[in-house]
Amino acid sequence: MRIRNKEGNFLQQINLPGISWRHCTNRRIIKIWEHYKANGNIRISELGVINAIAADCEDGTNLFEIGTFDGRTSLNLAFSSPSNNSIYTLDLAPKMDTLFPLVSSEKHMVEKEKSGGRFNKYRKSDSSIISKIHQLFGDSASFDYSPYYTICSLVFVDGSHAYEYVLSDTYAAMKMVKKRGVIIWHDYGIWEGVTRALEEIEEKEKLGLKNIRGTSLVYLKTE
Repeated sequence: MRIRNKEGNFLQQINLPGISWRHCTNRRIIKIWEHYKANGNIRISELGVINAIAADCEDGTNLFEIGTFDGRTSLNLAFSSPSNNSIYTLDLAPKMDTLFPLVSSEKHMVEKEKSGGRFNKYRKSDSSIISKIHQLFGDSASFDYSPYYTICSLVFVDGSHAYEYVLSDTYAAMKMVKKRGVIIWHDYGIWEGVTRALEEIEEKEKLGLKNIRGTSLVYLKTE
């Protein structure tokens, strides 16, 4: 099956318009930390795009990540963003009940040994970077996001891939992002729940969601 943008790049047919990563950031020199990709991590190319956008964030603002997993993206956000930014990263607590059913094939990302496991190696060598990261625990569908409303320059949505969660996480992200801030979603075109939810939201809300070409990232910059 031929898919728009790149043959074989996606598992589902995608309908959101494409945008070059170069239109999302002015950065052209990008550094990446933690190159090793575990099952469940984003691709290096996607991490580079996110790092570039994080570097553009206004100093002193917050970045919010839904879905910590092993902390690889959280670390990169902390290293890449300006020095006075704070990174808040939300993950399920161990054995926590969820409001909506999870996709069975993503349970290994929930039943991990430790959330944010990659942080430990940097606690001594880069304590000022680790101090930017604030781990939060809860179900993203019932979490109280109100302290973060309208104050986040970047929100990265990479929690559960179940349709109901993507809808819920998306509306939470829209409340948290500040004016002229950015929301990025992961796994568009890869997980059916993500693809369906984002395309339905775009059809309903006309937000201007765009797929960053060559990636499974969806990008929105608010007015």
